[in-house]
Amino acid sequence: MVTTSFLMVDGKIRNLPGHIDRIIAAVPTAPQFLDRITSQLREAKGTVQARVSIEANHYNVELRPARLKKTLVTMDSRGHRDERRHPLVKGKDVAWQNKVTAESKFQGADDGLLVDESGRVIMAINSSLLAIQGDTVFHSTHPRAMLSVLEEPILTYLQEQGCHAKPRPDGFNIEDLRASEVWIIDSVDGARLVNAWVEYGTKFPVPEKRPVASFVPTYSEVNDYLWSTATPA
Repeated sequence: MVTTSFLMVDGKIRNLPGHIDRIIAAVPTAPQFLDRITSQLREAKGTVQARVSIEANHYNVELRPARLKKTLVTMDSRGHRDERRHPLVKGKDVAWQNKVTAESKFQGADDGLLVDESGRVIMAINSSLLAIQGDTVFHSTHPRAMLSVLEEPILTYLQEQGCHAKPRPDGFNIEDLRASEVWIIDSVDGARLVNAWVEYGTKFPVPEKRPVASFVPTYSEVNDYLWSTATPA
């Protein structure tokens, strides 16, 4: 089974084609369900959180009230060794991801990091990471990184504003993250800012002065852009 989740506001979805591409790449039989899925999504009113699941011979659309979530995130700097069995297929390792998320929350964080055997940071537990220094936006292209559907349009927008995008094929070094402005990206919550790190139970706020060029958009401005380009289901 493959899933894709996203926020809908008044029938609009950020990067809907990206969600469709994700589903079809994982389940080649998915196109036969797309018209029916779209029809069910169009019935949603207001702001809802949608979850679409597809297996070879059936699909499910779940619509529920949107949950309120912090836009400022405290991140657990202690990485969880990545034990996902299907790292590039969204939904198959959700039970394990929920378990390690709970462990990070027990430490006083909102989210945590996944690391490989060498300690390199692959991604957040359920989200992509962007690390911005100066005019450069670093993004993980680690082989086990599952990219958010919103990562590509965000990188494109930032480059249009004058930023440079640079891949990190081996993931991130934790110290590089700590020295950067870090955003976590997912299709439900959009872009959120890491404003504190937890280390051995102690919370360390991120300095208010941004370590980025003055023209780099804020995460809030990026979220506004994503909704301005959202399309109806």
